[in-house]
This record gives sequence, structure tokens and C-alpha cells, in this order.
Amino acid sequence: MQEVRRNNILLQWLSLNLLGSNLRKIVVDAGGSDNGRDLARTIQFPKAESDGNIIKIEGNKDVVEKIIAAIQEIISERDSQTTETIDVPTDKHRSLIGRGGETKKALESKFTVSIDIPRQGNGQTGVKIVGLPANVEKAKVHILDLIKDQEGETVQVPRKVHHSIADNGQFFRKLRSNHQITVDHAGHKIPEKPAAPSNARTNGGSLPLITDDAEAAADAFSWNVITADSNIDGDIPWVLRGPPDNVAKAKETLTAAIEQALKSTSTGYLVLPDPTTYRYVIGPGGSKVNSIRETTGCKITVPHNKAKDEAIEISGSAEGIEKAKEMVLQFVKEGSNANGNRS
Repeated sequence: MQEVRRNNILLQWLSLNLLGSNLRKIVVDAGGSDNGRDLARTIQFPKAESDGNIIKIEGNKDVVEKIIAAIQEIISERDSQTTETIDVPTDKHRSLIGRGGETKKALESKFTVSIDIPRQGNGQTGVKIVGLPANVEKAKVHILDLIKDQEGETVQVPRKVHHSIADNGQFFRKLRSNHQITVDHAGHKIPEKPAAPSNARTNGGSLPLITDDAEAAADAFSWNVITADSNIDGDIPWVLRGPPDNVAKAKETLTAAIEQALKSTSTGYLVLPDPTTYRYVIGPGGSKVNSIRETTGCKITVPHNKAKDEAIEISGSAEGIEKAKEMVLQFVKEGSNANGNRS
């Protein structure tokens, strides 16, 4: 058995960084066994509560010497590491983290460094980069360039169409997914979302299923229409942040969405008697609801099957939402008839 003696602080660091796959790789690369029990005997760290400062390594002499060399190399690299803190505005931290931390992980892997980004909401701006000096410098330059590239571009969006475009956050998610673009509003208060009308049914009671009987079908749904409030004045800034080329693409997408939203003067709320029939509106793979969108140019949101008394929301021109409503009722009637009027 041979020993490697280090100070306790470094031992704590080593024990954290050699556990699991790293420890296994060191032993296997040295010619040792990858069996869990054998690994536990091969490299032994002092217990956390003890004052010991010795790593014990047991096994074949050649294997032990290779393991010691690998650990000494890690120690040498650790001793050579430096830490540099760069100032990054808090509104840009998210772009360094990425979805699920993917951007941060990619940066750490690319430059072989560790990056510590302050927790969101604490107001701290210092981002720490830890690693070998040359790697830290490269990572620092890259991050500063990335931040500079992500200064962003501001698009003024009419407040009256903010929620129509945002689509309950779907629009923001698409920008992140398709263009790696994040959106903020430069501290401006988001306008209140218009309230949907109450789902009072026209016949005041339970609704019959839609059938081929035109008279019965007339009472088989509740349809309420509201007109967009043209009295909502002013704009709200949408600040698009991300790679310059992607910002340009996102701006085009947003500009088109604004133009479309300004044409959407009406919103209809359609309540059907049996929420399980909503699946007929969606269709296989969303084919039916996509057909409605393409044909009418309307935005349509369909609740889940079990969402009793929740309305199908249709936004667009006055003519478009009426056409979309008729298509919904037709799809439901066809689906119900195909299933023997049973949900």
C-alpha cells in the first residue's frame, strides 16, 4: 500500500472530483478493476469527520504507481488553476445558462473550465471562471464577446396585442427553441390579460350532443364573442437577445406576428356540451386544428378532454372566427357520427 499526503482542503476537493466515473476511469486506465468493491479498496480517502490527510492506494505495484501519477497530475493541475470574476449584467445570466443549463455545460466542456453563475434574483453580477490560466482567459474572451453580441434589439409591441402574440408563453418558447433568443421587457409592466367572458350556456342547462338534427345542433354549444379593446394605448418593449443573425430572424417573426395580431379584432369562446369531443377538433397529430388555422388564419386553443365547461378560444378577424367556429362544429359532428354519437 502506498500513500499520498495532502492538506485537508485539497483532499476534500479531490474526494469530490475523483468520485464516481472519474475515479473509475483513473483506476481502469491504470490497469485496475472496475468492480465497485475493488474500487473502494484501491483508493481510500480519509473519513470526512477525521483529521487525516492521507489518500491510501492499494493494489498491484504498477497499477498503484500509475494511479499515484494520475492523482499527482490532477493535484498539479489543481494547484495551477486560477479564478477570475467578470461582471455580467443579471439580465444576461439566463443566456449563459441556457435551457436546462445546456449553454453553461457547453462552455465548460469547450474551454475545460468551471463556471459559477450567481443564483437568479440575488442581484449579484460576478460570474466566476475557474481553470488553468490559458483556458480561463479563452473562456473569458468568449463570454465577453457573447455578451456583447447579445446586447439585443428592441421592438415596440402595441400593448393591446401583447397577450395575443405571447400566446401564454408559447411565442417566447418558440423563439428560444428555434433561434436561441430570449425576451425581456426592460422592466416595463406587462399589460393585464383580458378576461374571458363567463361560460354561461345559452340554454341554461345541460347541452345535448351535436347531431345531424339541425334544431338540436343549434342548442349544442355556447358561443360568445368579444371585440378587442381598441382603447388600450401605448407600446411595451420586447428586447430580443441572442446571436445577431438570430436576433434579425426573431425580429422578422415578431414583426409578422404583430401585423397578424392587429388584424385579429375578435375573440370567440366556444363551449361544447361534452369535453371529450374536443379530441375531434384536434385530430390525429393535430391535423384538424392545424387545418382550421391554415384555412381561417385564426389562432385557436383547444382545452384538454377533461376540461369541462372550458371554452375553445378562437382569435382572428370577425369573419375568420365565425368560419373557424363552423369548422370546429363540423369536425365534432363528423367525429361523433363516426363513433356512433358516443365519446
